[in-house]
Parts: sequence; structure tokens; C-alpha cells
Amino acid sequence: MRKIPSKYVFMITVLWEVDAVYARKGVKCGGVLSAPEGNLSSPNFPGLYPAHTECCWLIVVSEGSTIQLQFHHFNLEYHEDCEYDYVKVYNGASKDEGNLLGKFCGTSLPPQLTSSWHVLTVIFHSDKHVGSSGFYATYRKDICGGILTGLSGVITSPDYPDNYPNNAECNWLIRAAPGSTVRLTFTDFQMENEGCNFDYVAVFDGSGAEENQVRYFCGTTKPPDIKSSFSELLVVFKSDFNIGGRGFKAYYYSGECQDTFTSVKGNITSPRYPDTYPNNINCHWNIHLPAGFRIKIFFRDLELEERSSLTDGCDYDHLSVYDGEGEHSPLLGRWCGREIPPSVMSSKNKLLLVLSTDRDTASKGFVVSYIGVVPINVSCTRTDFHIQIPSQSLPQLERNHIYLGTPSCASQISGTNFKIYARFDTCRTEPQKRNNTSVIVSVLYVDFSRGAQEDIHEYEIQCEPKKKEASVHILSGADPSEMNGLVQNAAESQPSEAESAESTDKGQDGSDMVFISICILAGVLMLIAVVGLVLL
Repeated sequence: MRKIPSKYVFMITVLWEVDAVYARKGVKCGGVLSAPEGNLSSPNFPGLYPAHTECCWLIVVSEGSTIQLQFHHFNLEYHEDCEYDYVKVYNGASKDEGNLLGKFCGTSLPPQLTSSWHVLTVIFHSDKHVGSSGFYATYRKDICGGILTGLSGVITSPDYPDNYPNNAECNWLIRAAPGSTVRLTFTDFQMENEGCNFDYVAVFDGSGAEENQVRYFCGTTKPPDIKSSFSELLVVFKSDFNIGGRGFKAYYYSGECQDTFTSVKGNITSPRYPDTYPNNINCHWNIHLPAGFRIKIFFRDLELEERSSLTDGCDYDHLSVYDGEGEHSPLLGRWCGREIPPSVMSSKNKLLLVLSTDRDTASKGFVVSYIGVVPINVSCTRTDFHIQIPSQSLPQLERNHIYLGTPSCASQISGTNFKIYARFDTCRTEPQKRNNTSVIVSVLYVDFSRGAQEDIHEYEIQCEPKKKEASVHILSGADPSEMNGLVQNAAESQPSEAESAESTDKGQDGSDMVFISICILAGVLMLIAVVGLVLL
């Protein structure tokens, strides 16, 4: 059996006792429990527990293991918010509310709880009135398996990254809040490969063992990301009597700690916002929009743990944004503290937000809004606007849902694009002076409304006729007060082959062509006149 070095137990005990609340005089309870398994109970159990008492148990097992806590009897004074008598269970030695696994009272048995690491704290509290028989619970060090109820965590095969043992079987039931789902992501995978008949990982969509809900994995190919249909996911690891491997490592995200957003706009908040977010979580939110879109995010609120005083970096709790669908994608920024960051724009149609928190000092969290920026290609001549949008980016919209100035100036479908060609004297365009420069301005509307829910995004289209330079600015769609900003202009856009094939025709300046034609006609007339005079 792997023993815990005494110096580490002593260190944890001293740090814990500084902040501990001791039981009242004459009542013996609480303490440090370091055996691989054991039990704890309220004072005088199964008799009535004393009034005005608080007891703290610190359970410490070997590092790398977790702790399973199971209640077998539970009878405490009931209150809707458990304000009188209660039991609190925390991850680790800290009593930071971000580490709280649960607060319980009444007569219902609490669920089985599994710590995120090798330390667990249990607190029993009674007030001055109404005693009951209390509680009795057992704990054990867990080598593998268990019921996982945290918002996020990591699962590994036994002894990972060393070879896993023979004849092992582990069962992890990941349980999210009702109505939520669970996402499982493997980051390393190496097992015996013989048709998954010997060593394998099985993932069940739910808590049962129905064959039509299970997927088996073995060999060295990393399994794809898996998302449950409901609130539970069962992971089973099994090895036979010979031939092992390094095993696997996987992360799970559940409930409000993970999601994939596909709508053209939305809001993302940290877990439990505006209450304190949990400690020791790693949450992932993906935004996936149709090809051609870019994604712009706006920070509405940010309150995380402050920067490190040693490095001045976001070394503790932080929010990271990646320009793609994984943490291997380019990092757009990492933030902590309370300073609201500027808006951030992706280069393509996918974005990942990751909230990482450590084991103590939690705060309120964050609120982020995002909007999908429609891929608009706009150019202009001295007399008109040319606007193109790839139809594959807006497959759900009819052409009349995209219009310039007024619904009567709706787009047309040409090849693989929505197109609008509009003269400056139509479609509610108007001349303006900006920074002592004459420009022509109109508004492009993209209508995503469904039923009675109106959702119209507005883009300001602008042209400087003398230079024949066009730009587009997003005006509204998420928050008009914050959405102003350059989105994309013709020089930055990347046209498709269809657009490129038409670029020569699109780039022609109508007013220049008219002027050249008039000049040629005048030359011809002058030549005719000269010839006539000679003949006379």
C-alpha cells in the first residue's frame, strides 16, 4: 500500500487547523483521517447530537487518488436553505465556497460524493435548538471508478502514464444536473488492439448497459469527442490477464461547464453566475458558425482572481479565448482580475472559450456576448454599390431576407452568392460628410427573425466615390451600444472562385465607361465634320 509521507500530512493538518472551527468544550469530534478507508459520524450517534456544535474532518489519502464518501444514515433538522443544522462537504482542505461539493440537511440521504483530488473536508454544524440522530458515513480511497458529479474533471486508467495493470476493471458514472449533458474528450489513448475483445474502454450513453447505447474503443487511435444525450455518461475500463499499454487520459465537462453554440448570436456565463464559480474546474464553450462567418465577442462582466504578484500574469483563475475549436489553436487572449477586455474577433467561423480555476479563491465570474459577423464583400464605383454574400453562409435565409435600405431593394441569387447592385440614388442611400470627406451611406439588413421573435442585424455600407473605396460596419444585432466597429472591407475579403470570375465585371466603374463612350462619340463626330469640310 502506498503510504502518505508524514511531513505532507503534518503540513496539511497545520494549514487546516489554522482555519478550523473546533467542537464545543466536552464534545469530541472531527480530526484528520489518513487511512485508505474509514468512517465518521455526528457526535453521540446514533443518539441525539448536541446543540451548538461544529466539527471538522479532514480526509487525506495518497496523492493521485480520489476519495469516495457515502452516507448510510442522515437525519438533521430541516430548513429550506439548510441554515440551522447541516453537513458541508468540500474539495480539498480549503473551505472556500468555490470548493463546496454540497450542503445537506433534513432526512434525505446525500448522493455519493467523489473528490477531485486526494483531500476532502467534511463539516458538521448544529445550532442551539432541535437535535436529531445525525449522520453516519464511510469513505474509501478510490484507485479508479466512482460517481463523478463535478462540473469538470479528469479520468485516467490506473497507474497512468505507466502501463495499466492486468485484470483491472473501473466504472466511472459521470452525472450532470438534470436537463444537462456530458462531454468527454480523450487526450491520450494507448491500449491492446485485438478487436476490443480483451482490453477496451466502453462508453455508455446513460447509466445503463444497453448494447445499442455503447461504443467500444481500443488500440492507439484516439476516440472522438463524445456527448451524452442526457445527463449521465458511463465510462468502463477493462483489461485482461496479459499485454497492457499506457492506457488513457480523458477530460469531462458537464452541465453549465460546457456547451456548443451554433446560433448566430448568444450569451455565455461562468457556472453559477453571478454567484461564486466553483474551484478546480476547466470549462469549455465552443462557438461553431457556418463557413465564411467570423465571430465577435464582447465582455459584459469580468471578475476573476487577480494576477499573480510574482509574475504579473494570469497564473491562477483565468479565461482564455482561442481562434479555433481547440486549445491547439492560436490564443487570442487570456484575462483575469476585474478589468473589462476589449472586444475580440475570430479569423474564421470557430471560437473556443476556456475557464480554468485553481483550488482556492473564487469570484463572481464573467458574462460574454457574441455575434456572428456575416461575410459581406462590398465594393463601389462612383455611382453604385456592389454587395455579395456567399449563399452557403446563410443557407436558412431566402433572398428577400437580405436587403439594402428597404425591402424593395432585396438581394438576387446569382450562382453561389446573394447579390445587390444599387445606384446611389436608390435604396435609401444618402450623401454625408465625415472627417471632411464626402461619402455615400446606406444600411444593409440581414433578417434572421423566426416567427414572432425579431432578429435583424444591421450593417452600415459606406463608399468614398472619389477613391472608390468601400467598407462595412456592424451597427446592431446583439447590443447597438457596443456593436460599432469595422467588420470587413472589400480589400480584406477573400472572394470565392465565382466571385473571382466576376471580379473584372464587378470592378468596372460605370461612370468612367460613360465618360469614355462620350469621348469616343465626340471624336467620331469631329472626324466626320472634318471630312465633310474637306469634301466641300
